[in-house]
Amino acid sequence: MVTFFSPGQKDTVASDPRLCAELAVRSTWIDLFQPTREEELAVETALGVEIPTREEMNEIELSRRLYREKDQVFMTATVLTRSDSSHPESSAITFILGPERLITVRYASPVAFSEFTSRWAASGADFPTAAKVLVGLLDAIVERLADVLEHTGAGLDRLSLEVLSDGVAEPAAPQAAPVKSASPAQRDFKEILRRIGRSSDLASRARESLVSLGRLIAHIREEHRDLPALQQEQVHLHTVAADLVALSDHATFLSGKVSFLLDATLGLINNEQNAIIKIVSVAALVFLPPTLVASVYGMNFEHMPELKWLFGYPLAVGLMVVSAILPYVYFKRKGWL
Repeated sequence: MVTFFSPGQKDTVASDPRLCAELAVRSTWIDLFQPTREEELAVETALGVEIPTREEMNEIELSRRLYREKDQVFMTATVLTRSDSSHPESSAITFILGPERLITVRYASPVAFSEFTSRWAASGADFPTAAKVLVGLLDAIVERLADVLEHTGAGLDRLSLEVLSDGVAEPAAPQAAPVKSASPAQRDFKEILRRIGRSSDLASRARESLVSLGRLIAHIREEHRDLPALQQEQVHLHTVAADLVALSDHATFLSGKVSFLLDATLGLINNEQNAIIKIVSVAALVFLPPTLVASVYGMNFEHMPELKWLFGYPLAVGLMVVSAILPYVYFKRKGWL
């Protein structure tokens, strides 16, 4: 699907190659979303620009992601997608900046693009040039990443309270009921580990996007400052670059918090397992002496004097009870129980 955007006009979706060629010449922003080969050829023929393939977009070499051909600047960045789902992903998006228009090529639908499209529909005149469209898109992507990191941080705060709580009611604001956290016995550590894993994946993918966008903006500011279309946006790009650095630091902080919560959760699981093993071990030691007594008097030898005792049975039972109580009292005094 190819969508054409012109300042002051509604966006137009076209699939016919002839219509694509006509609209491409008049548009400031051309968005190719999962384009077919016919749509790519129509845009390439109309504008004389070679659209990179999906395989070329996913190459990791910096020289294949950031380069210039004549007056066209090709920039590919990795952007976080599906951040609201249980399986966040990262997708490569290519920005082709020319003197008169911006071309974007993508095979995913980040929320930032939908938000920027809505912003365009409300005030498309605010983006009269291709450079302003590019900066506006980068702004929307960075804002979305900031929201994702903020949401991830809030989720980690809740996880921290859930993992490290002792089941005691937490103090609440005045005129509000106290918040009682889950007791250690009520914790579902399997679900907690899943949530920690998802937060880790989300934070790492967000940081990957921030690093990729940081390289893209640094490339624009250092290698293409001579382009007239970008000279007026240098201050704005500097602000976006500063935001990216701050968000990258915050993403690193969240990654460290995820590691701490993971270690804490695994430690608590280990403690619970040790407590269970200790109970089983103590129970085995408590019942070992009575078992020994019962085994001795369960033998079937002919000459066993105790078999003819009048009080032999009560004596054996009492001996078993005493032999079970003594280890328990000993362990209790030692503080092992």
